[in-house]
Amino acid sequence: MSQIEFHTANADDYWRDHPLREFHTRHFDLSEEVVVALHDCINRAVDERPIQAFLEEHPAILVQLLHASARFVLPRHRLGAEFVPDFVIGEHHSDGYDWLLVELESPRLPFFTNAGDPRASLSHAIRQIQDWRAWQQRNQNYASRLRRESGLGLTDITANVPGIVLMGRRAMVNSETNERRRQMASDLKIQIHTYDHLIEAAWASVHRV
Repeated sequence: MSQIEFHTANADDYWRDHPLREFHTRHFDLSEEVVVALHDCINRAVDERPIQAFLEEHPAILVQLLHASARFVLPRHRLGAEFVPDFVIGEHHSDGYDWLLVELESPRLPFFTNAGDPRASLSHAIRQIQDWRAWQQRNQNYASRLRRESGLGLTDITANVPGIVLMGRRAMVNSETNERRRQMASDLKIQIHTYDHLIEAAWASVHRV
């Protein structure tokens, strides 16, 4: 049995009775063809909507942003009646569960204006993540309770859940704003990356297999 077959069999056993089994995503289920198609999709997209659809069809791309072997992707997982994150992605390891909120914005817009101010789309994405966190602060028990107990099944999630914004392309980045972007990411606990970051993570996964 190959290493991939061994991990696949173990993962299938692990997830068979797991409450989030329908969202389980194998992190090694990527091919060069899928990554090339992702790159083409991002190149053609005029806003985030086709990228959202592509990632829903190929969730293994998103879990490359995580580290544990047990990973899952919840697309547009409604938080109560108020909020619908683009994606909630998670991983399960010996310490429990970790979560990451993902907000997609247009690949055609840079993070900052020519004046160096955060672009409205970036500010909107950050506000979305902050609103999700505030909702979780108010609804902690409901969010973390198992789905079979009428909860959302986001075990161990807290109001400090980190986030990531994907927006723009690397060629749009002005190096003079990098320090400001790093400071924002540190202060807000929200990573801010271009879509090239996601493409590179996907390529790295393909080359590891």
